[in-house]
Amino acid sequence: MSARPVVVVVAALALVAGLLVGGFLIVRQLDPTADRTCEATVEDHTTTLDLEEGAGAGLVAAVSVGERLPARAATIALTVALTDEDLAELPGGALAWARDFYPRLSAVQGYRELDVPEAAAAVTGDSPDRYADQESDARALASALTGQSPEAFTCDTRADFPEASDELNDNGLVPRAQAVLDDVQEVIGDIPAGGFAPEGVATGHIEGSAHYEGRAVDLFFRPVTPANQRHGWAVAHYLVSQTERLKVATVIFDDRIWSSGSRSGQGWRDYEAPDGPGDRAILEHRDHVHVDVAD
Repeated sequence: MSARPVVVVVAALALVAGLLVGGFLIVRQLDPTADRTCEATVEDHTTTLDLEEGAGAGLVAAVSVGERLPARAATIALTVALTDEDLAELPGGALAWARDFYPRLSAVQGYRELDVPEAAAAVTGDSPDRYADQESDARALASALTGQSPEAFTCDTRADFPEASDELNDNGLVPRAQAVLDDVQEVIGDIPAGGFAPEGVATGHIEGSAHYEGRAVDLFFRPVTPANQRHGWAVAHYLVSQTERLKVATVIFDDRIWSSGSRSGQGWRDYEAPDGPGDRAILEHRDHVHVDVAD
């Protein structure tokens, strides 16, 4: 037998293997959310969700923050959602589901003192045993998403977003930045905001800041107190959870920074505040959450 047929067979096998690998890569490119996840890590427990589930959890917890409910309420709500529902497809949407659930929970007398499975069962009418398995995951998510555990929630997101309009509205914001502001105020409440002005801003921020393009909003939590820090982290984590929907590029708070896209897998990183005069609490973003959107 000559060597030529052997070479042909080897080449054919290599081609098939290449097509399989190439096909896999194509599928990965067509599905930019493949293997993308959100994680809440509190103490020694990590809860992992896909991006859509992470967004649902973020909305459920954010409603409790907006209603000024205790973190325990979010734990109970998330326990029920994880057990009975799909966080990515809560009936009526996560926002409507949460707004329906919390009043029913608040109607349960003494729910703050009940064990989480018992409180969950009191709302749904099911057995407490049904909810025991999801309590630990729900606790980690609630602790992070209500701001009790700083820099404890992060998402590994896709690399980039399609371009959008850069036309400034009457507030001096591009449509995506206005959408972020509107969303936070609708879900969490009327938080003092700034970093923008009619016809845009030209000073007051570091060189190259997204504020100068109308792509950034600052949400203020002043003065710097433990309660305001918890509130700020709740909002910062919420914005990370909604990155895909709101097209978030960067979130900065409490001298930490999170970036979507290629660096999102690094989670929260040290923020390098600019040197120079000025209030360090402001420069280090300890009194406000900065969020900017993709261009």
